[in-house]
Amino acid sequence: MSEPTVDVGRQWLTPWTLVMMGTFGAYYAVAQIVLPEQAEQVTGSDSAKVALTAWATGLAAAITVVVAIAVGVWSDRTLHARGRRYPWIVGGVVVMAIGVTAQGWAESPLAVVLCWSVVAVGYASAGSAVLAVVPDDVPVTQRAYVSAFYGIALSVGPLVVIALAVAFSGHVRLQYAVVGGACLLLAVPFAATARSVAPRLAARPPRLPLREVLGGLVAPLRHADFTWAWLGRFGIQLSNALAQVYLYFYLKDEVEVSDPDTAVLVLTVLYAVSAAAAAVPAGRWSDRTMRRKRMVVISSVLQGAAGLVLAFVPVMPAAAVGAVMLGVGYGVYASVDQALVTQVLPSAEDRGKDLGIIGVANVLPYVLAAALGGVVINVWGYPTLYVLVLVTAVLAAAAVRPIRGVR
Repeated sequence: MSEPTVDVGRQWLTPWTLVMMGTFGAYYAVAQIVLPEQAEQVTGSDSAKVALTAWATGLAAAITVVVAIAVGVWSDRTLHARGRRYPWIVGGVVVMAIGVTAQGWAESPLAVVLCWSVVAVGYASAGSAVLAVVPDDVPVTQRAYVSAFYGIALSVGPLVVIALAVAFSGHVRLQYAVVGGACLLLAVPFAATARSVAPRLAARPPRLPLREVLGGLVAPLRHADFTWAWLGRFGIQLSNALAQVYLYFYLKDEVEVSDPDTAVLVLTVLYAVSAAAAAVPAGRWSDRTMRRKRMVVISSVLQGAAGLVLAFVPVMPAAAVGAVMLGVGYGVYASVDQALVTQVLPSAEDRGKDLGIIGVANVLPYVLAAALGGVVINVWGYPTLYVLVLVTAVLAAAAVRPIRGVR
């Protein structure tokens, strides 16, 4: 089957970017601000709030792993006039918005965990399918540029939704309703206009023997380049998760800011602006030269170095510097590495499933970061947590070097 050869334009790129902004923005805004606030209200103690956040985030991430792979397998075989990914993206956004809104009515630790798990199901469906559209529709010489908007969505989306959440701070139910509404609203252009340029890719039977499904999940890991790319993505996402999952508590308990909501918003603005400013130029340069690995290594190390700033200088100005470093590093990384990943997928027919496996490397680190971070904070403190941000980023950079199929 031939690869796409015609560049996509604004009519394709804008709705695709907006639906990602809503999906990622709602998920990460809740995870960084609203969920920690709710955990503190529900539990009423410092140790219990960290534990509840860890349980909710960890279980949601585990659910996301399973759903992302399942959606990848089934979206590869979905027949739909608007493209094989379309129903999984739109349906996932709807489920996510319902779960986010319901979260506002959760008044016990169990209800918080269960509602956040529903959000994870929708997030995994929409998030995995929307990324699988790229190798379906975008030629390889444009993928880093297009993936730059993935990086922008990951930074600007949370910024927009966090700003909305902060505007209604202190009113948890209203915060969740506004976030759920924003998630739906930003998906409307995609739902109304999206049409894959490669609907022919969906012409396979929708049923699969379980043995074939399970075998297909591990088959890509037999390809060395794919395996190294997976390990690199796992490492950088673990670094990113360690930096962000407990940021609200870090600012409140370690930096001792008086208004952690506003502090998170300020750092998110700096992170988003830095990521957006770096992502598109990096993507264009990578597409022009077709050199991906060096930029992935440099951006990984830069992101990790931000952890040292947060670890040893726990004041707000230093946190702002760290946010800029994280933003530039992750903005470059998101655009270039996402393009690199699309070039090491073993099978064009199974892109959704293979990207679902890559999605495990995006999400599983949040399971580990939530559990590991809670232990590290309670035993060794925040400096050790942020040193681990550097260690994991360096390991991620080292994993990219052995890839042979991409320069």
